[in-house]
Amino acid sequence: MLERCWSKLTKKARRFLVLFFNASVFLTRLPAPQWVPFNNGLLRLSAVYFPLVGVMVGFLGALMWCVLGGLFPVPLALVLTLCFCIYLTGAFHEDGWADSCDALGGGYSKEAVLKIMKDSRLGTYGVVGLLGMLAVKFLSLWALAEQYGILSAGLLLIIGQSLSRWFALLVMATLRYVRDDFGKSKPLAHSISLGNLVWAACPVIVVSAWAVYSTVLTTGVMALAFLVAYGFVVYFARQLKKAIGGYTGDGLGAVQQLSEVGFYLAVIALQGV
Repeated sequence: MLERCWSKLTKKARRFLVLFFNASVFLTRLPAPQWVPFNNGLLRLSAVYFPLVGVMVGFLGALMWCVLGGLFPVPLALVLTLCFCIYLTGAFHEDGWADSCDALGGGYSKEAVLKIMKDSRLGTYGVVGLLGMLAVKFLSLWALAEQYGILSAGLLLIIGQSLSRWFALLVMATLRYVRDDFGKSKPLAHSISLGNLVWAACPVIVVSAWAVYSTVLTTGVMALAFLVAYGFVVYFARQLKKAIGGYTGDGLGAVQQLSEVGFYLAVIALQGV
């Protein structure tokens, strides 16, 4: 009986690790153990762990920020931290945001928008959008550090990284994938059930509860900040649906960037409420 229970527990733990590492390798540059198999089917199942990967990225970024904060002024430590986070993810989401800015800014038909998104070159809209996004993210996190301290701002960074990846899953669940060719996100183009969305939200809920328990934010401010970030997602999802009838991998990257920054901006605007 004990052996059977241990066997089941081992299989579940192995399945969790396999799916988590599939999600991690897809979203970051971090390596995985050699025994982990990778294929499109596993990647499809691993999407539910994207917010957990966000917790990992946010935690590593917050840890780096705390270490560097003891060596350098806060602004410099934050710049280095953002560079570190971008390195961890290979600028995966930033690239999606920049391509989406180019496509939605310069495309006047569905075909043109998709063609621009596929183009590896960066145009004016993309450059301006990327610089603007990085500037707003830097200033927002700096303001949070000034208001709450680096430790608490680091916790908010973890929430932003995790929440924004959950919103990307929400877009996947509500819109359809529109590329006919095989893009990097094509294996993820499937319906996500309500149960999986709830399960995927668990890391966000846990970290957010930690922030409330630590009195960084009140429950009301946290809920309102989530709602504001969701508003960013709804607006951008409507733009995608209007322009191309659904989402692409670049669109998901843009959703991640927008909702992350939207969360930070909402917390700053609501501080003291």
